[in-house]
Amino acid sequence: MRQRQRGMARSGLIILLIIAAAIAVLFLLPTPKSGKATVVSTPETNSAPANCLAVPRDFSLPRVKASAAPASVWRGWTYEPGVTLTATPAAALVDQPVNLRVNGLHAGEPVTLHASMRDYKGRNWSASATFLADSHGDVDVAKAAPVYGSYSGTHPMGLIWSMLPQNVKDPQDILYASADSGYTIQLEARADKRILAKAMLTRTLQAPGVTRTMVNSDGLVGELYTPATPGLHPAVIVLGGSEGGLYPQVQEAALLASHGYTALGLAYFQGFENHDLRLVHLPKLLMNIPLEYFVKATGWLKQQRGVDPRHVAIMGWSKGAEAALITAATFPKEFQAVIAFMPSSVVWSGIEYGPGPISSSWTLHGKPLPWVNPVIDPAMFAPGKPLVFLGAYRAGLKDAKAVIPAERIAGPVLLVSASDDQIWPSPLMANQIMQRLAAQHHAYAGESLCYAGAGHAILPPYRPANASIVAVPGGSFAFGGNPTAYAYADANAWRKVLAFLHTALY
Repeated sequence: MRQRQRGMARSGLIILLIIAAAIAVLFLLPTPKSGKATVVSTPETNSAPANCLAVPRDFSLPRVKASAAPASVWRGWTYEPGVTLTATPAAALVDQPVNLRVNGLHAGEPVTLHASMRDYKGRNWSASATFLADSHGDVDVAKAAPVYGSYSGTHPMGLIWSMLPQNVKDPQDILYASADSGYTIQLEARADKRILAKAMLTRTLQAPGVTRTMVNSDGLVGELYTPATPGLHPAVIVLGGSEGGLYPQVQEAALLASHGYTALGLAYFQGFENHDLRLVHLPKLLMNIPLEYFVKATGWLKQQRGVDPRHVAIMGWSKGAEAALITAATFPKEFQAVIAFMPSSVVWSGIEYGPGPISSSWTLHGKPLPWVNPVIDPAMFAPGKPLVFLGAYRAGLKDAKAVIPAERIAGPVLLVSASDDQIWPSPLMANQIMQRLAAQHHAYAGESLCYAGAGHAILPPYRPANASIVAVPGGSFAFGGNPTAYAYADANAWRKVLAFLHTALY
């Protein structure tokens, strides 16, 4: 772990640990050659489906009066000894909510709950919320809304998803990155600056008994996570996006194994983890990746002890979602379900970090699949402004020669998109996929979930959801979303994913 963290620190790309499928696709998209594409300028707004899920009104109401309680709030109150702060359970998976309670106050007495933690780079993150004790002198965060604080509304996990990095110029530019083992949160109950009680909360990605096996043989690179319970288990292949390497898809694989699935976090090109010696035999760039690689990994997975070979799903984020959809459509007998976060309805060009020739992202039998180029508008490279690639991808969709034949998928399909996705038009492409499935009378269940106000990085829930713009050396990149919308989308989508997998594979 330390070796991996040092390598990522040297690269200056901490962001790549969290966003799964959100950032690297932004770096240098292929610009169409002169005479082959038209430069267009389009407004950077997404087309949300009519049934896009809005953040429930009571999710963010009532509004807090201010981020911090004024000094007058604390006047006249005396605090008895014996105030307690409990977090139940004190240790749990990162996708599980916890119950935070303060006991031993007087009725109506104010108390501030303060949460803090560090990312792997040592930066401090924190959030605070001030509550008024109920008639029994208690505060139950699952039932009470803060009157001041970092978030508004009644949220058991509000102190986590509203955390911000401290002592930085632009908090919305930094994504939280934890170690693979999870993270620890320090909790304090405060009366103004006086600490009344403390507690600790441990969040893990891997349930007790889940085992990890490094995979680096026969050309495959990944990490296999096996559930603690005996017997045959359904399996899931997890694909990250165009950040490349093994992270963060191995973290999602660990979490799925904690829910009873044998999960393989699979790397398919080096990306920015080219310091990882396990990846040296993989392609350096997301360009001309053989679909046969994913099928080979699937065959290997089906042969592992404890895997039910008749029930295998493939799940991906962004470019990984594109890979999941085209692979399952091309090899329908291999997969019984597909989950695509921020999906694509077409095959896009690969990502070339320089002036090299443009080709497809994927190949079949050694030949590039037909692809579509995003159409780059030079105006989006305005000095001092974050790069937004939504318009480039939306313009590229006018070329329909590389449509993914999703109707060939021999199983149910779940799509997750976001109305404020600033990387590509995921709601529009999800609609195109669903329309194609309906037109071709797809025999399996299909569902498309779009989340209003969220951006390209919908992830497993209960993580700091502050970042909508990510700063990197030399510039910044927008992928959209706001914290409240992400908090709702993360939790709702993950529940739907787990329910979908249970229905499809058990």
